[in-house]
Amino acid sequence: MAEKRKPKGVYLYPGLIQSKAFLALSGIASKVFLWFMYRRQMNKVGREGKEKWVIRNNGKIYFTYSEAQKRYKLTRPRFQRAIDDLIDKGFIEINHHGGAMMKDASTYSISQKWNHYGTDKFKVAPRKRDTRKLGFASGDWEEKTGKKRKKNQI
Repeated sequence: MAEKRKPKGVYLYPGLIQSKAFLALSGIASKVFLWFMYRRQMNKVGREGKEKWVIRNNGKIYFTYSEAQKRYKLTRPRFQRAIDDLIDKGFIEINHHGGAMMKDASTYSISQKWNHYGTDKFKVAPRKRDTRKLGFASGDWEEKTGKKRKKNQI
């Protein structure tokens, strides 16, 4: 059985940490970005001498709200603002919108759009509004989740 190796660190290019986009991030967004970078799985590809590093799990990076809350003591609104800030500055993109009620986590990808932040080339789509009508307000919870409600036993 192959042993999973833990990452030895996070490498950040000097151009990234000195960029207008990085300097414009809120304090917590810059921390959250570092935690995203820690979640990358990197592979070296190409011929010897011409290798480059690529993100193996780009588009499949998980970082749940509950993990941010438990591990890093971030409230859900604070974590959401950090995610929004990272999207707005071109550091991450949401690959899949999850839904906690459905036990479906969002997946993210690391983006290079931050390179064009502050220029005419910079185009980032804001976070899409969730129109799935998930939540506890609707009466069709059992149908949406495929589960039955437990009867109260008094």
